[in-house]
Amino acid sequence: MKSLLKGMGIGLAAGAVILIPLCLYFIFLFPGNGAPSGQDSQSQELASGLPEDTLPSSEDLEEDAALAEGDGSPSGQEETLNEPAEEPETEPEPVPDTVISFAGDVMFPSHYLSAYDQGGIHAIADEGMLAHMQESDLFVLNEEFPYSLRGEPMPDKQYTFRTDPKYVTMLQDLGTDIVTVANNHALDFGQDAFCDTLDTLMQADIACIGGGYDIAQASAPAIRTVNGQTFAFLGATRVSPAYEWYATDSQPGLFQTYDPTLLNQRIAEADAQYDHVIVFVHWGIERNETPEEYQRVLAQGYIEAGADLIVGCHPHVLQGFEYYQGVPIVYSLGNYLFDSRTGETVLLKAIFSPEGDLSLQLIPCRRESEVLTQMEDPSSLYQHLTELSFGAQVSEDGMISAGN
Repeated sequence: MKSLLKGMGIGLAAGAVILIPLCLYFIFLFPGNGAPSGQDSQSQELASGLPEDTLPSSEDLEEDAALAEGDGSPSGQEETLNEPAEEPETEPEPVPDTVISFAGDVMFPSHYLSAYDQGGIHAIADEGMLAHMQESDLFVLNEEFPYSLRGEPMPDKQYTFRTDPKYVTMLQDLGTDIVTVANNHALDFGQDAFCDTLDTLMQADIACIGGGYDIAQASAPAIRTVNGQTFAFLGATRVSPAYEWYATDSQPGLFQTYDPTLLNQRIAEADAQYDHVIVFVHWGIERNETPEEYQRVLAQGYIEAGADLIVGCHPHVLQGFEYYQGVPIVYSLGNYLFDSRTGETVLLKAIFSPEGDLSLQLIPCRRESEVLTQMEDPSSLYQHLTELSFGAQVSEDGMISAGN
């Protein structure tokens, strides 16, 4: 019996040796569950070997469980993260067409000046025509007179023109951006009056082409950037009363194109640097509706050098149109604001798409009661211009095309 009891004692002792470490192990892994009922916090501290304030509470454990289940807020409450809202993608603003308007011969006789003094620019052009000029991205015309009070009229010249520089406001009110002075009236009153013109235009912030204080300036293009496209404007004349009117290295004057070599060179240089090259040229025979053969030859040479549009003036009447290698030639825009005659004329709109394609549209107009007004029925005018053209045609809406 003693042996039996002794054996049981040894077995219990051995079991205790095994069970006690196991109990302590489970108490450490599962605090609060493995401890016997009634066991105090001190025994838990001893069992874990950690200070009491480092042990997680039951509330902490519940919160950890909630977070583990994907609930990011205490006690199951949802929390909204203040993440920045994504900016909606916006479409870029479409690039508009570029509209450059051209007018032919402009000269302000005394009755224009009197009307302007009394009624302002609305005594010269009505609201509709003013809108066409002023709302164009650029407005270009042929200024066929000097702005000056100095000088003497050229001897033996039938017509000589001159205007007080204060009336440069008329050009500004029309919306003028660029003028060509390459014509047969720019030096009617000599070089001093011509230089006054250059000064007046510069002070009025109106660019001048076709003339300058020397040949470098006279042959230089006016450059403008509109809607991301670059435009180079060149002016030249093949009509002038005297050789002394031409600019040289040391003399003010005009850029001539009797010999087109230098002009073609300037066109090629501009073509290499800018998107579009436009040539405004003074040529032809007054009152002739048909261009001279030399005009066609010169225009073709300009285009071969790199010009994208040729605009002509001087005949004081409208001439037709032609396309050469896909480039339009406008032989003469006629009188625009020049004298008391009420003949039909046009404002030319050159419309460049954002891709650089060019289309031309005519705005038909005439002077009525001394005011420039848009024509209501230009059908006969368009038909006549089509007949004067070389393969080109004018549609009912005034659009010019190369024809069939």
